[in-house]
Amino acid sequence: MESHHDSFRRMPRLTGLIVSACLFTPAFAAVIDCGEEHFVSGSQRMPTYAEAMAQCRAEEAAMTHPQNGAYHRARSCYDAGSPGAYGAWTHGRVAVDVVERDTGRAATFESLWMCKPTMARAGGGTAME
Repeated sequence: MESHHDSFRRMPRLTGLIVSACLFTPAFAAVIDCGEEHFVSGSQRMPTYAEAMAQCRAEEAAMTHPQNGAYHRARSCYDAGSPGAYGAWTHGRVAVDVVERDTGRAATFESLWMCKPTMARAGGGTAME
């Protein structure tokens, strides 16, 4: 049987793990389920969240290619802030952090996305359309 003293020794490790998960997992990390409709303004057609993330990953792979890429990967594609709302539309930014191979300078490349969510995020609400 475990003594109270032994269980208190494990508390800092468990607490550290929980705090790390909270700090490094964005509060908006719920899946953004976009419909097929795209936001269009003039000749500009905004990608959905999934499209922006796929484009980010493809560009990251090209930029950080071991033989041809000009950059080293610092942080893979991620959400660069909490999503916002514009009427029925949800929007946000996807980013990738890299470091120039030649100079060592850090850079962040961002892409915008916008879509109409088909399901509520975080909280299990009803459809938002």
